[in-house]
Amino acid sequence: MTSDKLSMSGSGTLAGSQEIEDLMKQLRASKTPEAALKLARRAVELRPKNPDLRLILAVTLHNQGKAQEAEHAYGECLMLDRENVPALTNLGSLQISGGQAEAGLKALEGALHLDPDNQQARFHKGRGLGRLGRADEALKIFDELAVEQPDNVDVIKSQALCHMDIGHKTKAAELLFRAAELAPHDKAVSNALKKVTS
Repeated sequence: MTSDKLSMSGSGTLAGSQEIEDLMKQLRASKTPEAALKLARRAVELRPKNPDLRLILAVTLHNQGKAQEAEHAYGECLMLDRENVPALTNLGSLQISGGQAEAGLKALEGALHLDPDNQQARFHKGRGLGRLGRADEALKIFDELAVEQPDNVDVIKSQALCHMDIGHKTKAAELLFRAAELAPHDKAVSNALKKVTS
């Protein structure tokens, strides 16, 4: 799980027409972001009431850094399927990254209400709590995730950042050394290590 990993599986309502299936194959094989976006938009045009296709469009926009359009597309997906956990999770992640931590947490709480064990939603909830200065609460989430995924570098980095915010420099350094062993070329880890050991 990386902080920007997106959920793609929706409610299982993908249209089964040959034209849609062909578009989906083309989307997976598309060589450029522009081509992928064009195909995702075309799929939505063909089946505007299909939440899964709207989710694919939203994720495509999200992956290309088109945050406002992606947020709008997630909203349209959720108007069609209010219980679409991937849309809620991705929307929450997007909003947290865009400085809307409270709105993001609301979306993530919706996802976790529907799927309490969803690791991705829990991870992003921890990020949101951290952004709001609630490092103690965030750390509890990351500690739980670390038990479930002991070699997940993103979780270890997040644990370390919480410890830094709380003022536990020694524990933060210990975690960052572990992250550096697992991902020696991760610049975020090496930068954080410099901060905590200087």
